[in-house]
Amino acid sequence: MSSLHIDAAPITLAPIDITAVIPTYNRQELLPRVLAALINQKSEGMRHEILFADDGSTDNTPAVIDEVVRQYPHIFRYLRLPHTGSPAFPRNQGVREAKGTVILLLDDDVIPDPTLILEHWKFHRDHPESEAAALGHLYLPEDVKRDPMSFLHRFREDQILAADHLNYLFFWSGHVSLKREFMLNHGMFDETPVLHPLEDMECGYRLWKSGLRLQYLRAASGGHAHKMNSASIPNLGRRLGRAQHALGFKIPDKYMMRHFHIISDTMGFPGYQIGQIRRAFMFSADNPITRAIVRLLGGEKPTRSWVTDLHHYLCFRRNTVAGYKAAVRESKQNGVGQPVET
Repeated sequence: MSSLHIDAAPITLAPIDITAVIPTYNRQELLPRVLAALINQKSEGMRHEILFADDGSTDNTPAVIDEVVRQYPHIFRYLRLPHTGSPAFPRNQGVREAKGTVILLLDDDVIPDPTLILEHWKFHRDHPESEAAALGHLYLPEDVKRDPMSFLHRFREDQILAADHLNYLFFWSGHVSLKREFMLNHGMFDETPVLHPLEDMECGYRLWKSGLRLQYLRAASGGHAHKMNSASIPNLGRRLGRAQHALGFKIPDKYMMRHFHIISDTMGFPGYQIGQIRRAFMFSADNPITRAIVRLLGGEKPTRSWVTDLHHYLCFRRNTVAGYKAAVRESKQNGVGQPVET
């Protein structure tokens, strides 16, 4: 008696609609919270993947992500990369490896609401134009709101709503989506270390010049659970100042200078005069007596208030200016000059 043999039809998976690219580094403590939210994303017919690009983590991050990849191989992927100290290289690698037609760039400290990825997919489904892009919303979780350092990473929705249009200054790579082919063709992240943490604006500038149309997608929302130590503020400020100087060579225009309060005679009058007045006021206000008074009022307390905001802001701005001026001096010594007058 002969047996009947029927070949099983090969399983064909639907194409990936959207890839969330998440650069990460030493996030073993926060990752379980982030991963739980990513696992519970709603799909409603959308097929998505989540690709972690690890910038050479030295803690238990690889094991944490390996476990979720093992449990959900149809959703999660993991790239282990050499350490660079900047998210630019991991993001670029993630974009190149992505299978989705849409790229969603997320930071590894963003805890997505259940429909965050779905809302981005709906946006691009309704806006199939290659240049269409969406800036998502971020908010501070309750535990982060009390952190004095949260003033450094609050989401500036007021600036978004007040803007006539969203140019490259709003290309915030912590939560933005765009077509993968458009990014591959018109602008990946510059991996020059000195541009960090402003490499997203530099990338956004090239994309914007190529026609990128960025819209605010309030419906796509997530909690920004970023936390940092106050001892890191001086280094962060100096790094930002150096990045602003480097960005000036790439983007020497009025929008960038106004955004970062960089003074140049190209600003015209009264912009130049207003900048000089603001600078004089800040330098006179930031003095040893003011700092001592702010500390006595509670500037170093562990719970956020207007006093802690002022205390840490003065420290941050002082070091940002110092970093910018140090970059200017080095640039002059090397015969490079400077991008704008300071």
